Amino acid sequence: MKKYILIPLFLCFGLAIKGYSQTVYSSAKGEKYHTADCRHSGDAQPLKMANAKKAGKGACDICKPNELGKAKLNQCGGKTADGTRCKRMTANKNKKCFQHQ
Repeated sequence: MKKYILIPLFLCFGLAIKGYSQTVYSSAKGEKYHTADCRHSGDAQPLKMANAKKAGKGACDICKPNELGKAKLNQCGGKTADGTRCKRMTANKNKKCFQHQ
């Protein structure tokens, strides 16, 4: 009987940790944090969502990084100027980030 109680408990705990370990992007002077493919991310550097929240930064209203776990993300299929594959993740149906659409 204990197994049936412990398994859902561990699943909930794991999902909570995953949300706080999500990588978001924010600039040093910025007040918001963004997803990798947000058009407002600019020169942002990667950091963990928990650290962004501790720094008093809020979620971007455009890319909504807090809802990221709800959407299925794919790596962008576009090519960069040097011919390598784009590293941005996107939830767009055409599997291209905002720069490669």
